[in-house]
Amino acid sequence: MSKDPRKDRHPAGIRRKRGVVDKHHKPQTERPVSSPERKNYSHLIAYIMIAVLAAIPFSLGKYFEFNSPGAFDSGAYVYSAKHILEGAEIGVEEKPSAKLGTLTLNILGVKLFGFSDIGPKIVQLVLQLAALVMMFVAIKKLFGVLSAGVGVIIASAYLSAPFIAKFGNVKEQYMIAFMVIGMSCFVIRQLGGKWWWALLAGGFVSWAPMFKETGTSVIGAIGLFVIAQPILKHRTWRQTGTDILLLLAGVVVAIGPFYIWIIGWNVQAALPYQFFWQLFIPAKAGSGSLGGSYISGARQLRPFSQQWPIVLRYYWLLILPITLAGGSIIARIVRLILNRTSKEKVTSSPYDRFVLLFAIWWLLDISFIWISPRSYEQYYLPLNASAAMLGGYVIVIYSDKFNSAAYKMKWAVVGFAGLVLMIVLSWHVFFGISKSPHFGDFYRNPTTNVPEKRNGYLQRFREISSRRLAIRRHLGGKYSWEAVGEYIRDNSDTSDKIFVWGWYPGIYVAARRLAPTSWPFTSEMHTKTPERFASDIKGLLAELEADKPKYIVDSRKRHFPGNRPPLELWPITQQQIVKQLDPQTLNPDEVYAGWLSNTYDSDEAGRFMAMKPFREFVMKNYDVVQAFDPHILFKLKSSPAG
Repeated sequence: MSKDPRKDRHPAGIRRKRGVVDKHHKPQTERPVSSPERKNYSHLIAYIMIAVLAAIPFSLGKYFEFNSPGAFDSGAYVYSAKHILEGAEIGVEEKPSAKLGTLTLNILGVKLFGFSDIGPKIVQLVLQLAALVMMFVAIKKLFGVLSAGVGVIIASAYLSAPFIAKFGNVKEQYMIAFMVIGMSCFVIRQLGGKWWWALLAGGFVSWAPMFKETGTSVIGAIGLFVIAQPILKHRTWRQTGTDILLLLAGVVVAIGPFYIWIIGWNVQAALPYQFFWQLFIPAKAGSGSLGGSYISGARQLRPFSQQWPIVLRYYWLLILPITLAGGSIIARIVRLILNRTSKEKVTSSPYDRFVLLFAIWWLLDISFIWISPRSYEQYYLPLNASAAMLGGYVIVIYSDKFNSAAYKMKWAVVGFAGLVLMIVLSWHVFFGISKSPHFGDFYRNPTTNVPEKRNGYLQRFREISSRRLAIRRHLGGKYSWEAVGEYIRDNSDTSDKIFVWGWYPGIYVAARRLAPTSWPFTSEMHTKTPERFASDIKGLLAELEADKPKYIVDSRKRHFPGNRPPLELWPITQQQIVKQLDPQTLNPDEVYAGWLSNTYDSDEAGRFMAMKPFREFVMKNYDVVQAFDPHILFKLKSSPAG
């Protein structure tokens, strides 16, 4: 060893002994950042970037949502919640269209924030935030930070995408939040979390179908996954038994009180999961259903030949999450094949087994879209959440390849190309689409007839911010249904009752008024048999005669299937048709009924004739106040007939 102390310095990374002073060691003026600290800083920067990128679409979505009053489903949920809080008996005085989960959260929101959709939207916001946080935590534990970041950003962007989000108080958004939270809790439990994570998982996923039946996808995925684990030798039978018992305990704790309440207090409401046997059991004779079971009836309302182009157009708009999800499934299958056929076995990773869980969930979500004949835009929301979690698998495979590669440049180029591809595949989400996915027609400017893009984040932000939508210009920045509701609110007392014919329950919320009937609105005018429809009209008129509302609104709503004239109280469409066919007729009802029968079918003519007593009731007792195109407002006469 050299006696020169300069040649005998301590090697890097070896600590000097305590109390020994090296006189040749000069202390540094700045302490170097250790490797763990650098790692913490890089993780902190990554978390901040992920939070910002996820917050941008989420915040824009909430901006759109809180500036988009709900005319339809949202208004119906809020109305039912308010009526029940006012003391209406469920199933007798109030027959809510909302399922138990949606109704419960709307009651909470209205109770806390009043007769508007602001409260339920705040409840929804809190649940969605919790779902995104839980998704990030679960995917990070399973696949790592990169997969978690990509998954949360995609979930945030697509669950608020204007072309499918249907902003507002939406049952699908509640359902997705509970699905994601429940699934995240389950993953954490499977990765070694405490027993109560399984309890929470069972509770949250059991609530998902209480918003909409398609929430059963997450239950099916977890159930099949749990059963498969001991068969695939990933968990013991004892562990599986414990998992099942804990999940069931969570279910009992979460939905058991509803069974006690409904059965014990004889509440006229559907039990949780009652829909299971109603999906496949044909309706009883004389029930007024157009078909047998829901599934068979759906094909009568819209044949498969008409539905599949709509579904495929929506799938194309969701190409990024679908590609990630499909790529993950393919990657897992390839790994399994290589393990069986290759001489060099591919090393199995602890996260491989979870592809089965997420794949079942996503495949059920993407399949359930085909059940309903309506194919509304919000039906395509759930598959994005499951795709965001499933897609993390293909991301972590790339991450592992990059980290283990001796020469990282090749994988850096692959990663950059993947990032560019994701931007290209999601470009329309932010900058608009040129065709209607539902109808397949090009969007055109209503004034110039020039093709234009719509329903991107950019277009929706402009629309909401400028408030220059053509439909609003002549009504002081209000939709026509808002305008008629506010007119009623300004010209009536809080004790006055109103009635809205058709599917515009948001008018009740805008007016802050309730109806005197247990059937305050309907969206099923064109799907009931004429006999069932006539019976419903008879019962409705009995309630209206007993307590005549101060105002009646004929919403003139064209509802599903959307290609038929409205069943109106003021015969505007009827007069136009009769004027063309036989202007001199003394019986316009018969002429119009014949036209309906020839143009559509005899059932549509029967529904029109079933409306005749309702039209006569309005003509006798009400005067036209004002037209809020397309709505007609009637006011009770000072001396009503009878």
